[in-house]
Amino acid sequence: LDRACGEVDGKKRTISDPESYFTADVAGEPVIVVRDKQGTLRAFSNVCRHRAGPIALGSGCKNVLRCQYHGWTYTLDGRLIGTPDIGGVEFLDRSTMGMVPLRLETWEKFIFVNFDKDAETLSRFLGDIPRQARGFRFDGLQSAERREYVINCNWKVYVDNYLEGYHIPIAHPGLMREIDYAQYRTETFRYHSQQFAPIRAVKAEDAGKRFYEPGEGLREALYFWIFPDLMVNIYPDNISTNLVVPLSTEKTLTIFEWFFHEAGSDEVQERIRKAVSFSDEVQQEDIVLCENVQKGLRS
Repeated sequence: LDRACGEVDGKKRTISDPESYFTADVAGEPVIVVRDKQGTLRAFSNVCRHRAGPIALGSGCKNVLRCQYHGWTYTLDGRLIGTPDIGGVEFLDRSTMGMVPLRLETWEKFIFVNFDKDAETLSRFLGDIPRQARGFRFDGLQSAERREYVINCNWKVYVDNYLEGYHIPIAHPGLMREIDYAQYRTETFRYHSQQFAPIRAVKAEDAGKRFYEPGEGLREALYFWIFPDLMVNIYPDNISTNLVVPLSTEKTLTIFEWFFHEAGSDEVQERIRKAVSFSDEVQQEDIVLCENVQKGLRS
């Protein structure tokens, strides 16, 4: 979501700005995402066709990209335009040596890349999610927090745990106070699932214990899983994402990121602190569950 790309003349730049880029690692593959001067968003393999050096590092604002190994230069639409000190080399056709493009599609502020040219479209994976989430205002979201957790379980154990709310009354007392569990429902589809948790009405005994209170706007927590390893959690005032990365057969990395509106204000900072603390409480409970399940599966 609007990945930061540094500053120019004291102004913060993101991938929404022309001539910006950021790099990432996706399933072990180096990736670069760029936005050219005309505003077109593209993704490429971040591997130079010459000797496999990185074309870019980190993020920033540039009108050309220069390989960090030998200085070969590429335009933001992927064309190779500069090969220093290569004059006189036979059979070098620059037109065949450009950056390797990747499929890129977007939903709201999210950027998705795909290495398979024959895979289904993003819309097939998302299904009804965009319609279900339309009550949330995505415009203006800002990155607020990022945390990483390494869990001693297979990545599918973690995904399985996310996909059902059946364990909430037993394992998550704090979350149970927030939602109307009797109305909790799950819908499954080919490439995603949707879990809906209406925010529970406030009772006298809840005073000072509740994180969310019924009011206007989106009044339920929406939990979306997108095959195979992305979770998008939409609450009344924030969005969080969980990216599940397999490290080994019994070790998994989960990357949590939170996004809020007006994330820099004091009032929102307090909301961020509480939201992250609330999420961390649930995550720690899930870690215990998943690691115990992994032991059980090993039995």
